[in-house]
Amino acid sequence: MIRVIFFSSLFLILYTYILYPLFLLLLASLVQSMRDIRYLWNRTDRRKRVDHGNFPFISIIVAAYNEEGVIEQKILNCMGLDYPKDRMEIIIASDCSTDRTNSIVAGYANMGINLIAFAERRGKTSVLNSVIPKASGSIVVLSDANTMYERNSLINLVRHFSDPKIGGVCGELRLRPHVNGADEESYYWRFENTIKFLENRIGATLGANGGVYAIRKEAFQPIPADTIIDDFIIFLKVRERGYTTIFDPEAIAYEETAPDLTGEYKRRIRIGAGNFQSISMARGFLSPFRGTVAFSFWSHKVLRWCMPFSLVALFFTNLLLLREDVGYLLFFILQTGVYILAVIGYYKRNNILFKGAYYFLSMNIALLKGFLRFLKGSQKAAWERTQR
Repeated sequence: MIRVIFFSSLFLILYTYILYPLFLLLLASLVQSMRDIRYLWNRTDRRKRVDHGNFPFISIIVAAYNEEGVIEQKILNCMGLDYPKDRMEIIIASDCSTDRTNSIVAGYANMGINLIAFAERRGKTSVLNSVIPKASGSIVVLSDANTMYERNSLINLVRHFSDPKIGGVCGELRLRPHVNGADEESYYWRFENTIKFLENRIGATLGANGGVYAIRKEAFQPIPADTIIDDFIIFLKVRERGYTTIFDPEAIAYEETAPDLTGEYKRRIRIGAGNFQSISMARGFLSPFRGTVAFSFWSHKVLRWCMPFSLVALFFTNLLLLREDVGYLLFFILQTGVYILAVIGYYKRNNILFKGAYYFLSMNIALLKGFLRFLKGSQKAAWERTQR
């Protein structure tokens, strides 16, 4: 039994980080090859074009809490996007901000910026549940205050909704390293965006990133007020209603990484609690009858969220098997070496091996703490902003 647990844990770790991406690459390549063959045979235009004569009216909604440091930059960024100004509205939904956020936004009222200021703290989910149904646009673009779009990103998001089957479009978030901060998170997002790109090829786009995504307003359905990771659940609920959700890597937005990993670590704990909550809320997508969506949900999400348990099981079963074979001893030395690199990385992060090992370990510890918060029900839906 100890050997079974050891090899099962090892397989799950290798599958999650190596085998699944490779298999996904193979499957996506096969799908793309079939599309190329159909294109060569039919000679149809494959790119989604922008219909400049038929821009839908859209609503950009930014849920904000104490964002005085970035909210003006966000407003200017939205106003400068390449989209007809008479076909869009910008709504800043302030969740009982106690800083200068409301007064800054109010200063742009004569330029068409709409402020919805809540008198009591409600949490982002409740804010979106209240604001989205009141939006005037048929397409709702959801973003964060610290997320800045490229000029053409809005058009690239919205162009897909000319297809009535499309209910949600997720853009690509790119992280810019803070001038004095850590860049490990940006490497992680490059890996994530690669996985999303390949999953999109096989029709298995799952959750969106809260900073850059759009949904068809009629596809939105309110979600429970205690939902922790609203973007993931909102996007899945759109798919649950029978719409297609896709990823567009040409709809690009930027955020700056945290100045240090402490703030990011706290955010990861919160996200970890939300991850385990979402398994129950989206359990219908675990069914094998969901096809590639279930395949990606299990492989990309559930197994990765359970990675802390696999790592703990691998370490302790390896410890129990040390006397069985020299191979177990060598593997235990390898494991221990990785954790030593992580400890060194906590103090000295001028080497990619140290930084990578520390990031990997700290994020999995954050996941484990998030799981404990989920079990205790102590994670609140209302968010505390990460300094960026």
